Amino acid sequence: MHTEADRISRPRPRRSTGDIQWSDLVCPRCGCKNYYDCTPQVAWCWASGLIEIGDSLPPNEPGGSGAIEIAAGPKYALKGQLSALARHGKGASAGMLLVPGVPEAEGQRAKGDALALWLAWCSRPKSRDGVSFAKRKAA
Repeated sequence: MHTEADRISRPRPRRSTGDIQWSDLVCPRCGCKNYYDCTPQVAWCWASGLIEIGDSLPPNEPGGSGAIEIAAGPKYALKGQLSALARHGKGASAGMLLVPGVPEAEGQRAKGDALALWLAWCSRPKSRDGVSFAKRKAA
């Protein structure tokens, strides 16, 4: 394990087609670049507003309740974008990402409307780094 602050600049620059030269930050111990991991991932939220990220959407419960897919993209970019756009939990939900407005909403319709508004807001800028947000309509 290493932190981002521990990374060092690799002496040889990365190939570039333009005038700007790039260099990579690498782990000082192993030289890895796992922060370029392009494994496809999915982000979903629950009725409580809790956001989770994984390789695939969890199956629906027998009663019909389940997770709602909110975004998809490469592993290296998905969590960072969600962390910038979602609300960070405090108190009992510390360290968790939440959809703004959903935990406070009363009733499923209000929760769905809050989710739709947040997804519309997240989708306004052009998709970056391959992350795309789901499109939902408010009721």
